[in-house]
Amino acid sequence: MRISLAWHNTLQNKKRTFAAVAGITFSVLLVFMQLGFLQTARTNSTIVYNYFDFDLVIVSSRFESMESAHLFDSARLLQARVVPGVAEAGILNYGRSRWRDPENKNKGSSCMMIGFDLNPAFIRSPEHRAKLPLLTRRDTVMLDSFSHPDYGVQRIGKEVLINQSTVSIAAVYEMGVGFQAEGSVIVSTETFAAIRRQGLRDLTFGLIKATPGTDILELKTRLTKSLPQDVIVFTKTELVERERNYYVNVKPIGIMFRAGAFVAFCVGGVILYQVLASEISNRLRELATLKAVGFTVPYVYGVGVQQALLFASMSYGPAFIFSLITFKLVYWASHIPMFMTWSLALTVLGLSVTMTSVSSVLALQKVKRADPADLF
Repeated sequence: MRISLAWHNTLQNKKRTFAAVAGITFSVLLVFMQLGFLQTARTNSTIVYNYFDFDLVIVSSRFESMESAHLFDSARLLQARVVPGVAEAGILNYGRSRWRDPENKNKGSSCMMIGFDLNPAFIRSPEHRAKLPLLTRRDTVMLDSFSHPDYGVQRIGKEVLINQSTVSIAAVYEMGVGFQAEGSVIVSTETFAAIRRQGLRDLTFGLIKATPGTDILELKTRLTKSLPQDVIVFTKTELVERERNYYVNVKPIGIMFRAGAFVAFCVGGVILYQVLASEISNRLRELATLKAVGFTVPYVYGVGVQQALLFASMSYGPAFIFSLITFKLVYWASHIPMFMTWSLALTVLGLSVTMTSVSSVLALQKVKRADPADLF
């Protein structure tokens, strides 16, 4: 009976119900979008690490994140190669540069440049491994096909400018760039040093692959003991978590998305509170009648809570569908890997239930004014 009463109260004024559901749906959709972008920021912050296949990494002792990574001497990588359990050691440099296509009139685009020693053991994709020999010639690049349209036509052999140095496109690959830059290229370490005016002995990352059967944590301990204190050794998992934490919790972008989700949550809560408060104000005499004929206050409260849950459930479904469509449009337009996950769906569902609970508890305080004596 309680569910039936809450259901009839919700649907009695269909126009008002539709307006309330539309407002709450919009706020839940905003929560989906903000948390979706936050989830994407976490994923994109490690997109370079996930492209390469390695077990351990050597970085400078002053390392904070990829964007602020300090350089260290390549001698540390030579020292690591002789440590028992190390199968492969490779060079990975990272830097921001400026891309300009002479065929376009734009002033240039940000470019994420990755310098790699072309060791195929560290590339996951067999297709991309086969393209590495094309980069042995100096001043050639492998361009990310997901780069921004301002990069121009992706034509093999086309000459472009990176930091005023002329390079030619030798191949294309697919990695994605996300929020870091408008495009990315992979070059040899020699080309990287020439464009960046950087010494060949200066490294950003030293990639390590362990021999099969080697305990990764034990190898990390051996490397830490063997190498000087000017470098640190991380497992790939540790590096990924450190980067995600820095990008989401330290950089402004993560704070902005969390703040946006909080604002959307508050907006939905306010809308739902206003709807419920209006409903209760309009039905105070009916609620007082229920109390007069013997229904308890918890029963009346239960009707209000279930009515709030009905509003939330009717709003969550459309918001979920609209967010799926929006995520696909964002991926189609920008190639940013924005996808719906069970974690995101359940998180927003939990926030919707919390929003409903808080709003209904606040709105139902008016039930205390529904005194049976007011009827006479």
